[in-house]
Amino acid sequence: MRKLKQKEEDEKKWVSVIINPIGKWWKSIKHSVAWRLLNIAQTGSQHDRLKAVRQLACIDHLKDWDFRHLAQICDARTAISLARSGADSRWFVPVHMRGCIKNPKLVLADFHDMLARLRPNSCVDNFFNKYFPQQYPHEGIDEFFTQDQASSLSSQDTDMLKEIIAFLHHITKEEAVAKQILNEGGLTHLMELRKIFADDNETLSTLCKVMANISLVDTSVEHFFASGWIGALAEWMKCPDLRLQVISAKTMANLDHDDPNRVEYPPNVYPLHPRLRTRAKPKADIIFIHGLLGGVFITWRQKDRNPTELGLYGKNAFYTSETDDVFLVGEQRRGNSRIFKNVNNNNNANNGKNGNGATNNTVKKEKMTDPILKAAKKEKNKTLGISDTATLELVEALQNTAELESDWEVVHPDVPLKAGENCCGEFSVPGNEWQNQDNCEDYTNCWPMEWLPDDYPNTRIIGIDYTSAVTEWSANFTKYCPCEKGQGQIDVRATSLLDRLSKSDIGNERPVVWIGHSMGGILTKLMLMKAIDDPDPKVNQIAKSTSSILFLGTPHRGSSIAKWKQHMQMILSPSIEVKEMEEGAPKLIAMHNRFMDCLNTCFRNVKVVTIAEGAPTMLTSFKFPLRIVTEDSARIDYGDFYVLKDDHLSLSKPIFRQSFLYQRVLKVIEDSLQEVEGPTEKVELPGTKFKVEAIKTPASGSLVDKVRSIFAAVPQISINFPNAHCEQSKRD
Repeated sequence: MRKLKQKEEDEKKWVSVIINPIGKWWKSIKHSVAWRLLNIAQTGSQHDRLKAVRQLACIDHLKDWDFRHLAQICDARTAISLARSGADSRWFVPVHMRGCIKNPKLVLADFHDMLARLRPNSCVDNFFNKYFPQQYPHEGIDEFFTQDQASSLSSQDTDMLKEIIAFLHHITKEEAVAKQILNEGGLTHLMELRKIFADDNETLSTLCKVMANISLVDTSVEHFFASGWIGALAEWMKCPDLRLQVISAKTMANLDHDDPNRVEYPPNVYPLHPRLRTRAKPKADIIFIHGLLGGVFITWRQKDRNPTELGLYGKNAFYTSETDDVFLVGEQRRGNSRIFKNVNNNNNANNGKNGNGATNNTVKKEKMTDPILKAAKKEKNKTLGISDTATLELVEALQNTAELESDWEVVHPDVPLKAGENCCGEFSVPGNEWQNQDNCEDYTNCWPMEWLPDDYPNTRIIGIDYTSAVTEWSANFTKYCPCEKGQGQIDVRATSLLDRLSKSDIGNERPVVWIGHSMGGILTKLMLMKAIDDPDPKVNQIAKSTSSILFLGTPHRGSSIAKWKQHMQMILSPSIEVKEMEEGAPKLIAMHNRFMDCLNTCFRNVKVVTIAEGAPTMLTSFKFPLRIVTEDSARIDYGDFYVLKDDHLSLSKPIFRQSFLYQRVLKVIEDSLQEVEGPTEKVELPGTKFKVEAIKTPASGSLVDKVRSIFAAVPQISINFPNAHCEQSKRD
């Protein structure tokens, strides 16, 4: 036994003598490779730096202490490059005092002092008169809380901090103010707000928009790096909330001065794709512009299976999650109603326990997670309304069939009700290419961001966002200062958006595709007409590079809903946007006539596709349907024209990828890319294209007609019988 043990120990010694040096050598190789790549990324030429950063972003096998050591010797430029390359989050130094939250009252005092140093400023003076009548007292209170401690935060202080964030988003659009806030250490105070509102995605989204405005300052890179914001933004870029993903990606793109394809994104312009670095320039720019009460993650979400409703008093729904926001529909409305119902029940229970119903001024901060705009799961509650048992069994069998054969032809569920005379489109797909997504539980809050990159990854997709309102009561243009009065006018808004789009290098040697919903189409027309007359080459290239325009429910001749102001002006008090959208307004008609002249002259090579609504929209305030944009107002007698069976809100929301609306968008993009790359041969399958016409079938009691009557209950599926009637007549 002793000899056996001695033999085993000798073998272990030999293993340790041979293996351990190899292991140490391998570890040193890994460390030396990372160190050498980091050194190249910091000191090499731009070409070498780009290659080194791509290799560093692939490293994920090091220990935590190795990443911490490398992060401490990493500089600002390399850290930003790694963040925009999708590197591991351990590459970034953690936030200073991450586990400690500064007392909100001290944070308020810090912002009071910082904003006071910005005076004299008309915006700041107006804000002080309204929200800061006197100095905030902050003596005799604790400076920091730990995350384990229950931090007491009054509702008044919470609302005040949110107002400050919204006001900072307003004033930081001016570069001089943003630069002054940056030089006075404002990023450190903003980091404290990130800790306080860590569970409030809506407030964090507004805070991230403030960071995006400050990132446009040329000297902001080192400030972002020193304050720990690079790591925080890199974390938000991988957050499941789409709002934080997009806005943080925009901020990092503004900070990345080492990117050879660098583009700045000013306010109102959001890069939906790509959000990371790319090695090649995009081949096309696709711009999405929403309409009234819309937003990037509101207008362009997937269609909800339940009927949608429109509220007249809804706010701009880009980041709202309040219970009184009647404009929220679908998944967001259901999610918000569940959350706030629980909160109200808890509040009622607490009031009952207090007995007298009194409420304390200082309340414990609710650990309530803000709704996340991400790919959610949809409820499966669809039932087939078919009474015949045999037909019901056949339909259920077809829905559960894994794959159809090529002799089947599946019609898109949103096939147009009518179309123009010469309009042809892909209204169906062969059965072997059909993907049954009717029971699919995947849901997207932004299909341009999640669907289009799969079909056209070499394009740049941009979303335009702006605030709007239907009534003056819900308008917030003059909430913070009088300087925003009149910003709701279409001409003012189009001029501002065009100037900011030109700074994003739109249409630089690549085609531009415009997709506008409702008033977004009006803004598209006005911006193009302004761009064609602008002497600035960056602005003029936007008009010259325009290849296609897709209008979705655009009121070219106005909307009848705007005339309500004549009958209900005292109740509704319509906003500036609604007044300018009045049906038959002279300014709107003159703008449309000039645009039609441009289509026949300078825009004669631009392809236009118009889609109108074929169903009324349900108004929640009055509980009756209303046709917001009529077919006559949406028609422009140029290009392709379709009328879908959807309402005004659903025109921008495809039900799934294999729908007519989404496939028509893909066709518009494909045609624009082919103009640059040249035509390619395409094999068309028989029966996949046809015109929308009424088909008359002979009245007979044949077996073929009976089968046709059965499949009439399933509008998505049809069978081709090319010579069925001919053969039947021959037999007769």
